[in-house]
Order: sequence, then C-alpha cells, then structure tokens
Amino acid sequence: MTHVHENIQIHAVIDDVWPYFTDSTKIAEWLMPNTFQMQEGAAFTMDCPPGIGSGDPVECEIREISPPKNGAARLIYSWVISEPRAETVLEINLRQVNETTHVDIVHSGWPKGEDDLRTRHEMGWAHLLDVRLRGCFETPSS
Repeated sequence: MTHVHENIQIHAVIDDVWPYFTDSTKIAEWLMPNTFQMQEGAAFTMDCPPGIGSGDPVECEIREISPPKNGAARLIYSWVISEPRAETVLEINLRQVNETTHVDIVHSGWPKGEDDLRTRHEMGWAHLLDVRLRGCFETPSS
C-alpha cells in the first residue's frame, strides 16, 4: 500500500471543524505547532517533536484550499520529512451530513521500501484523528 487512509466522524458542523485544519492555533491543539497560513501556494512548517518523528520540522506547501461550501471542504498540501527524506501529499476532505462532519484523510506518495515509515504515519494519523482531534469536540464527563 502506498497511502494511508483514515476517517472519522465528529459530532459538529463543518464550519466548526474546518478551523482545526486551517487555523494555526487550532491545528496546534491536536496536531503540531506550526506556521500554517491559509493561502494557496503558501509554505509552512509543522514542528514534529523528537520521539514522534525525527525532531526536524515537516515542510509543507498548500496545493489546494476549498473552504466549506454546500457541506464540503477540501485541503491538500505537500508533506516533506527530512529523515529519511520523503515527499508525500496530505489530502483532507470534510463532508457534513446533518450535524456530523465526516473527516477523510489520505496521505499518499510513500516511496517504495519505506513501509515502516508509512506504517508509523498510519498509526500516528489514527491516534491524532480519533483521540486528539475528536477530543477537541468532546466535553469531559463529570
């Protein structure tokens, strides 16, 4: 498999979920500290902490931004890690159904022979989406 595919459902409308992919402060709440700017063609970095990755920043560039319209939104950016060097693409699609937003992420372009790296990202995305992102929308029980 040359891609990672993860999806979750969040009990929130798309306009509430979209900023968690496009606002630097909200992205940092669940993913990583970053320098994200919502502008097609803009370069930014994600600060990957040691232990999770190499500790080097992930270099990114926005390829496509389609803000929420008619219950759907899309964001695509490059994702370049330095050790081992790999340039991949992250595609995020949001779709609202009633009061729920379906989050679908495809991380593609993994080089052949980098199955371990792809698998680590697959486990990372599963945790980040299911635990960290979903946690931004759930209220702790008393």
